[in-house]
Amino acid sequence: MNCNYLAFEGIDGSGKTTFIEEVSKALVKADIEYSIVREPGGSKLGEGIRELLLSHDYEVDPTSEALLFSASRAQLIEEIVKPTIELGKVVISDRSAYSSVAYQGVGRGLGYKQVYDLNDFAINGFWPEKVILLDIDPKISLSRQKVADRIGSDQVSFFNKVRDGYLQLAEEFSEKFLVLNAENSQQENFNHLSDWLNLERT
Repeated sequence: MNCNYLAFEGIDGSGKTTFIEEVSKALVKADIEYSIVREPGGSKLGEGIRELLLSHDYEVDPTSEALLFSASRAQLIEEIVKPTIELGKVVISDRSAYSSVAYQGVGRGLGYKQVYDLNDFAINGFWPEKVILLDIDPKISLSRQKVADRIGSDQVSFFNKVRDGYLQLAEEFSEKFLVLNAENSQQENFNHLSDWLNLERT
């Protein structure tokens, strides 16, 4: 494994959970200690914010949405991610600050740079070292969802914008991003991922 902080990104239904499970198996096989975190959430405070953000019981203004995400993320980085890495463990994150740039910055129209800068401040520049982006047509990914949360139940047009935001990030930070076509076979994609991370293939 050639990094300590790995994030999985993609629109809702792109298959992040499955890939995280496969990486976990490979790390166990390689005798590498790791911890999995999720965003929003991952800390006691973050889980409370997660409920506010994802529940259908609340209407959340886009700016409030961006600020709540960044607050949850700030707590997660300081309370969980940094201490875990300092202990010599690998952190695998289901989403990261890049999500907010795509979802709130581009999807909600708050501004790519504005939301990037907000999150850069919130996490004090502590971005993931490597990012796996599972790219997929929103119509396909949304059809995979069994139960959609407040954000995941938005319109296809919104997720098309989010996808564009992700691809813009992947282009700007190409040295950090591996883009996988989530419509390809899982084994094919995991082989690419394993080679990129210097992991033994499962």
